[in-house]
Amino acid sequence: MGPRWSLLITAVTILLLFPAATSQPETPKKNSRVLLNESYVYGPFNDSYTSGSLRDIFDVENDAAIHLNAFQVTPDSAGNISLVNKSGRIFLKKPFKLWDDINGEFNGKLASFNTCFIFNAFRIKNDITPPGEGIAFVIAPSFAMPFNSYGQYLGLTNSTTDGKATNKLVAIEFDTTKQDFDPDNNHIGLDINSVRSKVSVPLSKFGFEIAPEGTQFWAIWVEYDGEHKEIYVYMAKQPDRDGPTVEKPTIPVLRSSLDLKELVNQNSYFGFSASTGVNYELHCVLKWNISITAFPEDKSKFSNAIKIGLIIGVPLIVIGSAVFVYFISKKKCSDTSDPQITGTLKSLPGTPREFRYKELKKATNKFDNKNKLGQGGYGVVYKGTLPKENLEVAVKMFSRDKMKSTHDFLSELTIINRLRHKNLVRLLGKFSISLSLISIELITLCLNHVLDHIYVRFGRTSITFMMTLLN
Repeated sequence: MGPRWSLLITAVTILLLFPAATSQPETPKKNSRVLLNESYVYGPFNDSYTSGSLRDIFDVENDAAIHLNAFQVTPDSAGNISLVNKSGRIFLKKPFKLWDDINGEFNGKLASFNTCFIFNAFRIKNDITPPGEGIAFVIAPSFAMPFNSYGQYLGLTNSTTDGKATNKLVAIEFDTTKQDFDPDNNHIGLDINSVRSKVSVPLSKFGFEIAPEGTQFWAIWVEYDGEHKEIYVYMAKQPDRDGPTVEKPTIPVLRSSLDLKELVNQNSYFGFSASTGVNYELHCVLKWNISITAFPEDKSKFSNAIKIGLIIGVPLIVIGSAVFVYFISKKKCSDTSDPQITGTLKSLPGTPREFRYKELKKATNKFDNKNKLGQGGYGVVYKGTLPKENLEVAVKMFSRDKMKSTHDFLSELTIINRLRHKNLVRLLGKFSISLSLISIELITLCLNHVLDHIYVRFGRTSITFMMTLLN
């Protein structure tokens, strides 16, 4: 392995190892900002939600539809359609982040939210058929619903998936059909991964009947306190579907402890599901609004990736650029002939000898200013000594930016070659000036830029190796 490659490897080692200490994990940030809430208001659900500007807000699944200014979570009575054994879901397509990352700015804080909606469960044959089955407000990992989730499953689960922790869902159900695990056929329940409610509360003690004879609208408030990990549900009669929402009661119909972080996905979807069985009813949601804690995007992952990329990438790019410049300049220096220059010089009497760039560099002690004899219109002249011949020479380095053209350069060479006088130095030889100056300029411009960045980023030690490498 040559000395240049040894120096290059040493330089790479220094550049890559020197900043390693900056890649250590950072201490989680303390709260530096106040969390704000995001609020959303939806409804009445007119044509703008189906064919207008709002058509992409909601996902509508299975037997659900947006129709007659409402979410019809199960089919409405319009048209010749069976209402038996149906299920549907309507969910917001936007997921909500329910807690901050453990190493985030808010150290894993759990979100709080409030949601209010107006719904009704309407009996079609109120004097013959009892109502069924029910409707639920749902937090779920996706808006896709399981097959065969009609009947008692309320569009939440089915006979295979019910009770599995992988469901990752929490729901507030309003149930109008009694199963063997229900307290009655008119209750509210807190469902966790199952229609077998964790908490069930009969509504008759509040004087409420979910699906009475005739039309009754209900205002529902679901409030989740992320700090204390509790959920509250309030319920009140809403006299008019299009009027202002009634005042929220002071006493909840359901209250329970609930740690969402242990139950659902960090990013979950909000919406509604409902089902009918042998008994059926219409399930309509007329208005809906949400207010929820808005966590800022976690940029630490991206910033860490950028830091790592810069720590590793920048030195590699710098080294790569320097090596590229070195080999390009070396290659160009080795190409000693421009065809036009070579052809002209061969036609001159006593064809001048062609020198290698490194010979001239050695002869002038790397074009040391101490050897500078003078400067003319086209370049600088240096005193030098050819070691093999032990011959003193004058080496003129032409400045390309002051050259009008290759023609001017050849004209001067031709004149110098033909001059013969005891007080004039004769033309001994040439090096392909245009190529050499391209190399010199490339090294000067690029290397200075690279070394400036190396010096600022990594310190003086690395510069020494780079300069040694390219010298």
